Amino acid sequence: MTGQIREGTMQEDLKGGQPFYDHEYLSTALGTEFISRFYRLLKGATIYDRNNDLIDRLTQDCLQAINPFIKSEGHLLLKIVLDNFFLNNIRIPVKADKYAFFRSFFKVMEKRWIGELEFSAEVSERTLKDFVFILSQLEENDESNYLHVQEQLESRGIQGINVGKLEFFKDNKQYVDSEEQQRYAKEIYFKAIELVKEVMDGVKTQKLLNIRKAKHLMQNAVNSIMQDESALLGLANIKNYDEYTFNHSVNVAIYAIALGQRIGFPKKILSHLGMAGLLHDVGKTRIPSEVLNKTEKLTPQEWTMIRAHPLIGAEIVIRVKEWGELSTRMIDAAFEHHLKYDLSGYPKLARKRNITLFGRITSLVDVYDALIRPRVYRRFPYVSEKILGLMLEKAGKDFDPALVKVFINMIGIFPLGTLVLLNTNEIGIVVQIQEEPELIERPKVCLLYYSDGEYRKGKLVDLRELDEETGTYTRSIVKTIDPNEYNIHVAEFLI
Repeated sequence: MTGQIREGTMQEDLKGGQPFYDHEYLSTALGTEFISRFYRLLKGATIYDRNNDLIDRLTQDCLQAINPFIKSEGHLLLKIVLDNFFLNNIRIPVKADKYAFFRSFFKVMEKRWIGELEFSAEVSERTLKDFVFILSQLEENDESNYLHVQEQLESRGIQGINVGKLEFFKDNKQYVDSEEQQRYAKEIYFKAIELVKEVMDGVKTQKLLNIRKAKHLMQNAVNSIMQDESALLGLANIKNYDEYTFNHSVNVAIYAIALGQRIGFPKKILSHLGMAGLLHDVGKTRIPSEVLNKTEKLTPQEWTMIRAHPLIGAEIVIRVKEWGELSTRMIDAAFEHHLKYDLSGYPKLARKRNITLFGRITSLVDVYDALIRPRVYRRFPYVSEKILGLMLEKAGKDFDPALVKVFINMIGIFPLGTLVLLNTNEIGIVVQIQEEPELIERPKVCLLYYSDGEYRKGKLVDLRELDEETGTYTRSIVKTIDPNEYNIHVAEFLI
């Protein structure tokens, strides 16, 4: 009989007294903790000498992450494949708030051409210090560094530690280009989340906002979507109900830019559209968090506060003069995104007016993203096909009917990140939409397989593929599946 791992602690096997880890805990908490402690020690070794008190403390912290793990699992292998991290061959999911940290560690290892760290036996303080200082003194951009480390370890009689070369897969240019684009998109996405936090905090505390930084980031987002629409749209599947407002704001910006591109906006206007989407909910900074995050039914007074946020948002934008020519379009998105196409929404207008195109786009993508992701009061979101049906039903009332058609064609009947069951009894995640309207039901799908208590990424299949003998499609989608029922975090397979 074994205990359960709770709240980031390690429990003991009740029979043998040995610590153990379940796979989810191993790949998230422990992987992140090891990288965090090892990276701090490696950075310290580039600044201080080995007898420094801080180095002693960092070494002890790192040993507490390494040795109990080795005692339980037999070895610890950290492997870097492109910018993904694997602990004992299990991928470590990177949370939004840890992305910048993981990226910094990757850069340090990339410069040293080290892609694998393996501990096959428990290590002493002296041994770990020796190893880290060898790494810290490596020349940058030397592909043979891993051989140099091995030689140094052997000359000092250190066993049980090995390193491997970082592989870049240069022989497959198309694959590298695709991975580079994904990496670029990830960088933009997580920077955008931090930017929204920064802006919202700046509005609350009346700090000076870094407008230039925000504009530059949206220009990068536009470039990314124009190069590969699916990379950023795939990231919009990240569902973080703990930071709903920030995630949602970034996703609205992404969907808005992609939709704007489909209807022919030039790059400059796309950048403006992204900014408008990014800050469409800025009025919520004036609403108490206990009201925004309330799980029970809102009181009439609280509902009045919520309904005021579009007007408040428009007023906030008006006060920030640095937005320049962007200001008008941002005011439109902030004020109009809950008005609805037939003006039946809120805030109530004294006289009728036409909703701007920015307002109509923001309204459409705001509703889609709100329904497809969990909230503090709704942990299980609607499935995509139900949302698309709802949008078609309300086209002409809540939404611009022309935009609805373009949007559905953009995200597909089976949007990126949809979990599907195939007629072959395989399950997979939609990772690419077909451009041809007649093939909208035949996306590319990444098959999943179950191993060691979790679902893992399998091969990529194209549902356009025909059987050579019969001339019929090899695979077809039977139905969509709710990923919550299988405990599958779709975003982890798309980033």
